[in-house]
Amino acid sequence: MKLFIISLFVLSIFITSTPSFLKRFNSHNIFSNNLTEDNISLKLAEWIKDIPLIYYPWGLQSAAIRFKNSLQENSKMHVITEDVIESCHNGIVAWKINSKVQPILIRGHDDHIKTIERWNILKEFFIDKKIECFEIESINGNILSKIMCLIYLFDYSTIYYAIMHGIDPSPIKSIDFIGDGSMPNLAA
Repeated sequence: MKLFIISLFVLSIFITSTPSFLKRFNSHNIFSNNLTEDNISLKLAEWIKDIPLIYYPWGLQSAAIRFKNSLQENSKMHVITEDVIESCHNGIVAWKINSKVQPILIRGHDDHIKTIERWNILKEFFIDKKIECFEIESINGNILSKIMCLIYLFDYSTIYYAIMHGIDPSPIKSIDFIGDGSMPNLAA
């Protein structure tokens, strides 16, 4: 009962903060009736060729994890996520050698100044190393609006990717295999 009340409260905050942002968000034309180049979800799906590495700021971690999980489930592919702050420490070392990993940068519209500095350093590094990256910036709004819009954008992208590559996004046989008790009981 408490969870339901909290969920309604959060939903009401989201709804009351959305009228102006919905107009802006619809301008992205993500829906499936728009299969043109101004559909950012479609652009992202077309851009992904190998293993995505999703960089995100701390506040947008949930959107990045959801994107990773949706790519794994819908597009049946390996995906990596990493916080942008950590990426400028240990994570940057892996770019010393060429790989099939493709960086995707999820930026917050109003990231903290230190996070913006890290984004700029990371982008400069990618430019210097001639590593192509795909950058997405959240809408301007409260954190819930940002996360919900990014999830919407990314979910469409994973379905577009799957369809473009002849992958049926619906079956999840691997999860079913593990979940149906076919695996030996490791706790016994």
